[in-house]
Amino acid sequence: MSPDMLWLLAVAGGGALAALVMALVVALVRLHEAEQRVRDKDAAHGAMLERLREGDARLRAIFESVPECVKLQGADGTVLDINPAGLRLVGAVRPGDIVGRRIYTIVAPEHQALYREQMRRVFDGESLAYEFRALRLDGRSRWMHTHAVPLRDARGEVHALLGITRDITEDRQAEEQGRRHQTELARVARLSTMGEMATGIAHELNQPLAAIANFARGSLRRLRNGDTHDAMDLVAPLEEICQQADRAGEVIRHVRDFVRRREPVRVDADLVQILRSVARFAELEARQHGATLRLELPAALPRIWADPIMIEQVVGNLVRNAIEAMAEAQSARREVVVHARAGDHGAVVVEVADTGPGVDPGRADQVFDPFFTTKPEGVGMGLSISRSIVESHGGSIRAGASPGGGAAFVFALPVAGTQACAA
Repeated sequence: MSPDMLWLLAVAGGGALAALVMALVVALVRLHEAEQRVRDKDAAHGAMLERLREGDARLRAIFESVPECVKLQGADGTVLDINPAGLRLVGAVRPGDIVGRRIYTIVAPEHQALYREQMRRVFDGESLAYEFRALRLDGRSRWMHTHAVPLRDARGEVHALLGITRDITEDRQAEEQGRRHQTELARVARLSTMGEMATGIAHELNQPLAAIANFARGSLRRLRNGDTHDAMDLVAPLEEICQQADRAGEVIRHVRDFVRRREPVRVDADLVQILRSVARFAELEARQHGATLRLELPAALPRIWADPIMIEQVVGNLVRNAIEAMAEAQSARREVVVHARAGDHGAVVVEVADTGPGVDPGRADQVFDPFFTTKPEGVGMGLSISRSIVESHGGSIRAGASPGGGAAFVFALPVAGTQACAA
């Protein structure tokens, strides 16, 4: 019976029946409205579900078309999902080859601990980038770079890791090739430096050799003349011969270490000792060009974590450039000052200043470019290599004017235990 018919009965019957019919009418109306709302809600819900399905399809299409590996991992390392680019990256043919397996099965043994620690940090809420060596399913070894972020559920709890990974093997190989090339360039420059300092080296060797010859001749003469009544009389000159031979041997070892092909070897080094070593070989060259070389060094400096041979190469380049610049400009006063001090923020600073023509302010940065030179016979690699060496040690170098009117090259190196600094 329709609500209208009930209404007519209520009017005809009156009294209690009317009240009952009215209540039924109201209930029916409300039920009808509720049914309509449900139908409307179902329609809206259906539309929402359709939109969600469409959105999910779009996201899935994006996920599968991204050219880099995108993967989801659980807290235990299980691969929950991975896109086609990821399958290719790990050497899988189908998702079942890797999905459901622990990601650790393709991480190189030496990087297992690192990878697990990075995963732990991501599930603690951090976003991280890290590199590791992977062993693909086909057995090939590749270097990977991953950027990982935590995925949170409605309660804000991390329930998965989203990682984007790319193969950086070629990048690593290019970097290694660049390092080898730089090492070889530095060695060639050291050979050139040693050739230019040959006179100083000969002088360093000549002094102990001359002393050895003098003590040996003196001892031999005393033996021939019968002047030695006691063998102990020859102990002192023989000890001196040994000391001078050791000194000559040290020069030879230093030259050999300086020019040999080698990978950088960083040690806890004494910068003052390095600077004095350079001065020993450069002083004679300075005198031959009518110049003086002066060291302004404190009794001690904070130690540095560096390759001593490479730092010697930097200082030697700067000192030799200063000597040659003053000679070419025919400067009336020719002095090179090597000054060292403890700098700010965990650095030691070395300045090589001269009284030559100076550096054009507009070219202060350009002088460090490869093949830039103002010398007629120069190749323009000395300062470029020097900058590379300093920067590879976490330091910096710059060119400017010295108080004496010439050029000043200043470089800073981080003290042992720190990472980087600025000149």
